[in-house]
Amino acid sequence: MSETTKEKVVIIGSGPAGWTAAIYAARASLDPIVYEGQGSRTMIPGGQLMFTTEVENYPGFPDGVNGIEMMMAFKNQALRFDTRVVTEDIVSVDFSRRPFILES
Repeated sequence: MSETTKEKVVIIGSGPAGWTAAIYAARASLDPIVYEGQGSRTMIPGGQLMFTTEVENYPGFPDGVNGIEMMMAFKNQALRFDTRVVTEDIVSVDFSRRPFILES
């Protein structure tokens, strides 16, 4: 059974760009929803930084930061602004008509 909802902002993916988009959209009162994915052997919610022990080239962390800690901080900041998070994969997107149709 499929559920149909209309959303202003849907963000597919929960890497740094996804969480940054969510933070800005939430602060603009756009009520974003992030599909962070279910994860698999090679892909997990949070993106590639979840596989990284230390990030040494991100501004603001002169001594580096653990990739997992950094992604959890991104997610927590998005949640603080009431971003909704769905732990499902988007399996298809139909851009041929408006509104766009996403299937999870």
